[in-house]
Amino acid sequence: MKYFFGIVPPLSIYEKLMSVRNQYHYSGVEPHITVKLSYGTGTIMPVNWMSECKRIIEGFRSFSVSVGELRYFGDKDVLYIGAHSPELTELHRKLVAVFEPTEEQTKRCFELNLYIPHITVAKKSSLSEEILEEMERTLSPHFRDRQTFDVHEIRLYARDDQDKTFQKYEDIQMTR
Repeated sequence: MKYFFGIVPPLSIYEKLMSVRNQYHYSGVEPHITVKLSYGTGTIMPVNWMSECKRIIEGFRSFSVSVGELRYFGDKDVLYIGAHSPELTELHRKLVAVFEPTEEQTKRCFELNLYIPHITVAKKSSLSEEILEEMERTLSPHFRDRQTFDVHEIRLYARDDQDKTFQKYEDIQMTR
């Protein structure tokens, strides 16, 4: 199994993104902000990684995240909406520490100082660059201004090696 931890945005953002994705027949994991990948940090996983990560999340206070600004990673490889929150970055760092990644693993997974919180809209590996640009034009009026929302839970996603898409595995409540 492969896992990752993410934040699902509120319905106002979620539904807008899903509407545009559906319009262009883009399928993938639901809109989310990745907090921490649990795979990619090495072939040997810490024995108690899941319980340790849950303990960190459950002890972490709820916080706010603001989203806005449509941007691209790479050569228009990934269209995304930027996300900003000092608390999110701190939670990311705490979860990364559980896995004790090497410097090479940290670079490969874009963690710690390379971590850029975001919501992926779509990827060029699934759609053309022209379609990504159309999606950007469609969404741009909705994300011109920052939208802020509170985060009270972190979703654990999972997929086995045969599945192509991650699915909800468990929601972990944070301290309020």
